[in-house]
Amino acid sequence: MFYVFYLQYIFKLSFMKTLFSSIIVICTLIFFSCKKENDILNSSDNFSLIFSKDTLLFDTVFTTVGSATRSFKVYNNSNQDIILNSISLAKGNESPFRINVDGESSNNVNDIFLRANDSLYIFSEVTINPNDAINNLGQSTHLIEQDSIIFNYNNKIQDIDLVAWGIDANFHCGYPDYEKYQTDLLDSIYIEEYEDYYYYYNINSNTSWNNNKPHIIYGDVWVTNGAELTINAGTDLYLHNNSTIVVAENSTLKINGTKEDLVTIQGDRLEEYYQQISGQWDRIWLTAGSIDNIIEYALIKNGTIGIHVDSVSNTNPSLTIKNSIINNMSGLGLLGQGAHIDGENLLISNAGQYALALNIGGSYDFKHCTFANYYNLSSRQTPSVFINNYYEDVYGEIQYRELYNANFGNCIIYGDNDNEILLDQLEGTNLNYLFDHCLVKIDPSVYNIDEDILFQNTILNEDPMFIDENLWDFRLDSLSPALDYGKFEIAELVPYDINGNSRPIYESDLGCFEKID
Repeated sequence: MFYVFYLQYIFKLSFMKTLFSSIIVICTLIFFSCKKENDILNSSDNFSLIFSKDTLLFDTVFTTVGSATRSFKVYNNSNQDIILNSISLAKGNESPFRINVDGESSNNVNDIFLRANDSLYIFSEVTINPNDAINNLGQSTHLIEQDSIIFNYNNKIQDIDLVAWGIDANFHCGYPDYEKYQTDLLDSIYIEEYEDYYYYYNINSNTSWNNNKPHIIYGDVWVTNGAELTINAGTDLYLHNNSTIVVAENSTLKINGTKEDLVTIQGDRLEEYYQQISGQWDRIWLTAGSIDNIIEYALIKNGTIGIHVDSVSNTNPSLTIKNSIINNMSGLGLLGQGAHIDGENLLISNAGQYALALNIGGSYDFKHCTFANYYNLSSRQTPSVFINNYYEDVYGEIQYRELYNANFGNCIIYGDNDNEILLDQLEGTNLNYLFDHCLVKIDPSVYNIDEDILFQNTILNEDPMFIDENLWDFRLDSLSPALDYGKFEIAELVPYDINGNSRPIYESDLGCFEKID
């Protein structure tokens, strides 16, 4: 009897709990239904979304590479929640743009809930179709791509404009398959996923790069097998992060720019933010045994090391470089390691360490060159020019390497450090340098150049009065002490300045720029 009573009790208790739970659920549904009906904006409300930008502008981007991501915020400044029926691209699947709405990637995102006085992020990126960036002559053109992000809600439409410029390009990429040495368009997702896993792109026969399209380098480009890579006037090279151009033994690099059509070498990010950011790519490396390398009228900027030149392999210069600019390197502008370098009309400016480093001996000759370092006084602890004749090997032993000569004629060496020349000489050896008719900045407490016959007719510690070093304009002001100070015998060997202006040999200016009235 007790057992039956107990079962009846349990049944009634269970029934009451179920009934109570059902009532709670029904009340909850009624409550939230009322809340939704009362608190969500409807089509009769006079309301507009607020956007942090009315246009997303993408600076020049390369076809198939994509761009930096751009973003903006959408604000619901009302006191009521809102449901956005859709956020979509006007061109749909035909659009070169892509959007991400609150973490969801799609060209059309539906039913987005935006709470009162809240906001959400919209992200967008773009990839340009290379077939759209070629004109009827097969030449690369700047292309404008446009689309809109459409916001549809409460029978209302608002939009944000998307605008991007893009150009077609030649791609030189490293592949895991060593046999696949060819120019190709590499998918940007692949590049990001394998960014630190490149093999090299090999040039093993004579090759010319022309200016019909920019050239984009991912990974390393190697010139091997005695090949010669010729880069012709007006060609633009863009190197991805950590990318390098390497010239191997018996191989050659020739850059044939002109005064009117420079060869430009820089990083592959063209947004305005990156225009003065150093360290975007690695270096041009002329390895030991590379031969007869020539660079004329090149602009090399925003890398880690502009040019790295290794040991001499024959009596000819490892590198002859003329009428060129190396600017804004996070490490060094020009590094010679036991090399043979001849330079004329060079501007090497703004390096995080040395503008010019002549390391472990070699043979060097510079005429009418400007070495100006205003990189960042707070971070740069090294001088503009470094010269030494030894190194420490892997066993900790000091090894001497003869510096046959390091001649500077009619040059300027200046910057914002107290001392801009470091002469690092192994004790008991000769350091065969010569500064002849130069303007230099040297700390007198470090060097007494008045007693050094290797500094001849030197202007010491006088401001060369560049037009504006902050704007990287290293031409000379009309009151510069470097005007008309050049040595006749040196000037007649370099009769034109870096801009092609005639240099009066009896009254030539120091450095690479001749002052033109």
